[in-house]
Amino acid sequence: MDAASIAVWDVPLPAVAGATFAIKVGVKSHLGATLAGSAVQVCDRDGSVVASGTLGAQPWPGTDALYWVALDVPAPAADQAEEFAVISNGAVSRFSVAATPRPDHTLTVAITERDSAVPLRDVEIRLGAFHARTDAKGRAEIKVCKGEYELQVWRNAYIAPARPITIDGDVSVEIRMVHVPEDHPDARWVR
Repeated sequence: MDAASIAVWDVPLPAVAGATFAIKVGVKSHLGATLAGSAVQVCDRDGSVVASGTLGAQPWPGTDALYWVALDVPAPAADQAEEFAVISNGAVSRFSVAATPRPDHTLTVAITERDSAVPLRDVEIRLGAFHARTDAKGRAEIKVCKGEYELQVWRNAYIAPARPITIDGDVSVEIRMVHVPEDHPDARWVR
């Protein structure tokens, strides 16, 4: 029997409770067999099929044999985390998603290097279940729910302390990160 591997990507961080979210599923045969048209199922923790589709005719761009499909999956109805199983060609892969109420506020974050004030791109921003990355201008917008959070930022070779933040409307924050050599022990997440 030809074994297969499953990859799941574009899982949202977080999903909106009670809505649907889109994911991509790719399946690759270990023997290089064409899997176009193969069935893919997404099951909830009870084993019920909640989404299904068939792999497309062409592999994912830049791959030789990762056949893929985009699927819409129902998010948990409540503010909680849920685990799903993806099944195709005898293989199983699991992923989880956190669901939150519909975000009603926007947090705008601008991140620069402390000494030069140069905008920093690809800085990972974490605010509870909400995640984003800065663009080439060092900016990111995150839709978030009202509440108290700890704002964390990370980029390799840079540090900035976590900071508490209250979201009770649209908020803008500017953060200056300090450059540290990559082999320095503090060039990691700061808690």
